[in-house]
Amino acid sequence: MKPIIKSAFAAGALALGTLALAMPANAQNDDAGMFIVRALDHPPQEASALVRSFTEMDDDWLFLAEFGLAGGRVTALKICYPEIGPDVVAAGMHTMAMMPCGHFAFYDDDGQSTMSMLDLSFMTALEPHPALENAVATASPAFAEMLSDVLGIDIR
Repeated sequence: MKPIIKSAFAAGALALGTLALAMPANAQNDDAGMFIVRALDHPPQEASALVRSFTEMDDDWLFLAEFGLAGGRVTALKICYPEIGPDVVAAGMHTMAMMPCGHFAFYDDDGQSTMSMLDLSFMTALEPHPALENAVATASPAFAEMLSDVLGIDIR
């Protein structure tokens, strides 16, 4: 990867991590509705490991990446729900740039273990297409069920 691309990616990842750290742990969503933030009962590293393990072992999910941000204070996960793949492709190949659909950050916020997640509606905010509306409608309940089962949290 070219150094300029690596730098741009690192800057974007750091910005996302910094934004996640700025969100209060008890927030439900920000004003724009694009972030879901929940307090957790598990330490951040344990919570991210539980989600990673689940998505690696369940054929309905695809684990893509895990990496540290903000000097290791944040664990970011990227996962996908492959069932929505045909809808994303139907919206145009250019929309593949917003995959994976699951973007998570796990961190400690002033002593409270916290998870932030991009609301799946970010896809239709970026590209208002009926196929993406279907993708959001299909994947949202799957993410809600997975997070309820794995971490005991409600994102609905």
